[in-house]
Amino acid sequence: MPLALFLLLCAPILSAPAADPGLRTLPLRPSALRPKPVQRDKIAWFAGSYEELLSEAAKSKRIVFLDFYSHGNAYSKKLEKTTYLDAQVVSELRALLCFSIDADTKESKPLRKRFQVQSPPALVFLDPDGTLRDQISGYFAPEPFLKELARIKANQGTFSDLRARIQKSGDDLDSRWELARKLRSTGDLLGYEEQVAEILERDPNRRTMAARRMRLEHLQAAASERYELEPLYQFVTAEKEPALLFEAWWAIWALEVEASRAVNDPERSRQHLLRHFAAARALWPLVPREQHRTVGNNIAWNFYENRTHATPTDLEFALEVARGAVAAAPDAAYVVDTLACCLFALGKRDEALVQVRRCVELDPENPTWRERLALFEQQR
Repeated sequence: MPLALFLLLCAPILSAPAADPGLRTLPLRPSALRPKPVQRDKIAWFAGSYEELLSEAAKSKRIVFLDFYSHGNAYSKKLEKTTYLDAQVVSELRALLCFSIDADTKESKPLRKRFQVQSPPALVFLDPDGTLRDQISGYFAPEPFLKELARIKANQGTFSDLRARIQKSGDDLDSRWELARKLRSTGDLLGYEEQVAEILERDPNRRTMAARRMRLEHLQAAASERYELEPLYQFVTAEKEPALLFEAWWAIWALEVEASRAVNDPERSRQHLLRHFAAARALWPLVPREQHRTVGNNIAWNFYENRTHATPTDLEFALEVARGAVAAAPDAAYVVDTLACCLFALGKRDEALVQVRRCVELDPENPTWRERLALFEQQR
């Protein structure tokens, strides 16, 4: 069973531009924003006002973590019930000044506007002087949250890091493109367009990785609107760089299955699904080892979900990929479950039962595995 089946192909373009993230956070009235004395989880949230928070950060030289949450938002609730209760997450956040902001209140509006918070949860990190270090949004399970936190603590790929790289070398177009995408994700379309213009001016022949990535993203966006994927297939035919080929084939793989579900013509739907299967074969050899767990699991699960349309050869390939995903994450129950399902689809039912029992051992509180076990035993 997949942890996540959808890859965000392109960062969303927001309608309202934000202020320059390099500027210091706008001051608020001393009593404008003070958290309610409510214990939401195990994290030690700063109890003073926002102004007191910035003052303490400057004195202690600590990074600030702003959590914009909403009581009615499902992902905010999930963060509280999972990630913010994780012992390692709580431990790693102790080095930061953590400030919880109820995005449903009028008092939070100045900060929501400042950081272009469209929808909680928005997780904002500030340098000790109050300037924006980085910003991420949405739900993060404990493991990916810890990875992001480590990256931000190390100041890698953050707003401040990318700006420093560009200041050091204006021709660092990869950093410019990375910064452009981050600016757009916070709603700073003007900043995004400025970086794109710099890239195009410095690479008029569009030969650099940054320029090719820009083109790939444009093709992805166009294909996702109309499911016209031929330009993407032309891109992978001409491209030689493995990293870009991985991104392009991943996009094709995801879009082909979307198209198969979107079109009303059964024959066209079948053709899209067959191309989806073929894209998986092109994609898998390009997947970076550190992504074997997630991408491999998603590829294998998609074959299982569409097993009635798959050939035995397709299912054997899915099994190979599932084994690769389990090799990368042997203790992830949802990955082991995908392997079990692929085995079962090929008639390897005894082996499938072994793997489902392993899921129960790894995650005994999840009823899905016991239900799967009962189903497989019944159909044995």
